[in-house]
Amino acid sequence: MSQGATQAVAATQGSSRDPAIDNARALLITLVVVGHLLNMISSTSGEVLYLWIYSFHMPAFVAVSGYLSRSFANKPRQLGRLLSAVLFPYLIFQTMHTVLPVLVDGDEFDFHLWTPFWTLWFLLALFLWRLATPLLTALRYPLLFAIAVSLIAPLDPDLDKTLSWGRVLSFLPFFVLGLVIRPEHLATLRAFRFRYVGYLVLLAGLGVAIAGHTKLDPSVLYASASYDTHGGSDLQGVILRVLFLTAAALTLLALMLVTSQKRHWWTDIGKNSLTVYLLHAVLIFPLRDSPFLDSVDGPLGTVLVILSGIALTLLLSRDWVCRATRWLTNPPIGAWFFTDPARDQPAETESSSAQQPGSAPAGDAPAAEAGPPPGGQTTTVSLAGEP
Repeated sequence: MSQGATQAVAATQGSSRDPAIDNARALLITLVVVGHLLNMISSTSGEVLYLWIYSFHMPAFVAVSGYLSRSFANKPRQLGRLLSAVLFPYLIFQTMHTVLPVLVDGDEFDFHLWTPFWTLWFLLALFLWRLATPLLTALRYPLLFAIAVSLIAPLDPDLDKTLSWGRVLSFLPFFVLGLVIRPEHLATLRAFRFRYVGYLVLLAGLGVAIAGHTKLDPSVLYASASYDTHGGSDLQGVILRVLFLTAAALTLLALMLVTSQKRHWWTDIGKNSLTVYLLHAVLIFPLRDSPFLDSVDGPLGTVLVILSGIALTLLLSRDWVCRATRWLTNPPIGAWFFTDPARDQPAETESSSAQQPGSAPAGDAPAAEAGPPPGGQTTTVSLAGEP
């Protein structure tokens, strides 16, 4: 390892948070909000940007989630926080999204527990990935196993959105990629001299989106259903999946190359990404079928929508918003289900975590571990999240 990479590892282990990880999450959660708004307008430039964003932002979020899940071992304290920060917010917001169509569109109340609404697929997927983490990390070749699952699972014509299984299996390689990455790997990447290569790769992806936005259905990038859903053969589906996995992995590498390693005024957006992720879908839901947004077209309209998405992200990531809505986004009830959730506390103190080589930085705990401690004091929760 180079001297620069060694120094980067030491800096990461000696600090409570890794600003580069928070910066990446800040960028990705902003793309989530912007992408959802772009999907509501009628603009060619918006379609191009939407396709480009969806070619990498979901895989990148999943990979970051895997990286922050490396220490998850299904211990009582971790399981309690998994319930508080992932499962119960899913139940709360699934109910809210069931009520919203009743209030906004006058639809009948129709609650579906096992089929996540819109953005909530990621919470169920993250819940299942986290529970499977000890098994995945025990495999001899976990990444090869995950790639095989991603390629084989969509051969089943019944694969669908139930319990997010389509995406759980299809995006599994990126979660496992995050699990097998170590801080020293990131440090070596950050020490790479020719970081401009990352910008070239991202621009190349944008070029592909410009050239192919009329030919490629963005739903292929959702990876939520079987191959035959898109009308092609299974062989064509496998080939597209291989191309997608390869392109997304290269773009993820490029993203980490260009992500700033320093703390900025916007870094805390990543720390508060769970709040942004959950609340933005509620706020923009009434706009999904809005004739106003549907009438927006042209480059100027696209720019205004992008700026609106950035502004909404900044607003929802404010600490006061997080504190005011924590009872929804991170209800402190996970400890109720475990008799002694703190029995593994000595092994997970911030000081020991920060000092162990290869361990996740204490401040970069997974979303499931960033919930309220057993004593009831709440802490800020972050999430590497969805489309």
